[in-house]
Amino acid sequence: MAQASGAVLTELSTHLQVVDQDPNTRLDVDLLEKCQLLTSTPEYRARLWQETGSLFLQIAALLPKLQQDPAPLVDFVTRLAAPYRFENVKDIDFEAALDLQATPFHSLILSLLEKAAATSNDAQALANRPTVVAAIVRLWLCTQDAGVATLAENLLTALLRASKNGPAAVSEQGPLHMYGTGHMWKRLFKDRDIVALYYHYTSLKALSDSPPPRLSKRDKTISQARLLHWLTVVGALDWSTIATGHNLDIEKEVGLEEGQGLLHYASSKMVDTDDDVLMHMTLIHFFKELITTVRTKPHLT
Repeated sequence: MAQASGAVLTELSTHLQVVDQDPNTRLDVDLLEKCQLLTSTPEYRARLWQETGSLFLQIAALLPKLQQDPAPLVDFVTRLAAPYRFENVKDIDFEAALDLQATPFHSLILSLLEKAAATSNDAQALANRPTVVAAIVRLWLCTQDAGVATLAENLLTALLRASKNGPAAVSEQGPLHMYGTGHMWKRLFKDRDIVALYYHYTSLKALSDSPPPRLSKRDKTISQARLLHWLTVVGALDWSTIATGHNLDIEKEVGLEEGQGLLHYASSKMVDTDDDVLMHMTLIHFFKELITTVRTKPHLT
């Protein structure tokens, strides 16, 4: 690392050690701003970022126990990690930072997880961590922050796009069948625990073994709208994924018959059209999006 750059980052590391040891020490915002300016230089983005791994891990360890507004440090570490690859961030505790109560860290963690969408191998590495994937889905459906929900949905979509079918599947089915069997697809649509979350957080019926949090009817309608929007995106990539059921207990509990999946649930079981005019209009918009974006000949019944 260049001497001047190394000096300011070393100064920051020393300062953060003091903050860690003495919670009454305030973050040096001016120092953070100086370091932040460094992260915007071509020199940093081309080379120096590779030498900041220890500082990144130091900040990752400090943030959960910081007893003051973490915003300046969160903003800095977001910029610090901008050139990183998933390999550089994969060891942090994503689950804790995706907890619904960890609101200051949601945008940061989602931006770090988005690095897993850069390659199919990274997407597979994340798919192999089901508790992290489940935490993303839970945050997406349950957060009160619409902006965070959008980031989480975009992340899930990006991960699905990165998780393409293997060469054998593509050659057998043709170029239009690029998705549906990749590792992230299997995790999001065949993992029983994760699939159950789509139903638990959107069904207006009382379901057995519902995981926390327990959502109000109003919050469930917000989750319903989020699921409806995402299903049109997923359906455009692979229709059979949303149209096919998996004979799960949760599918039977919400009233689905054998072979019926998320599409049938969302279109005919999920929304209370008699009692909620806004959700009725959202459902109509959902059908319009299906018709205009899905490049197949779907059978919606």
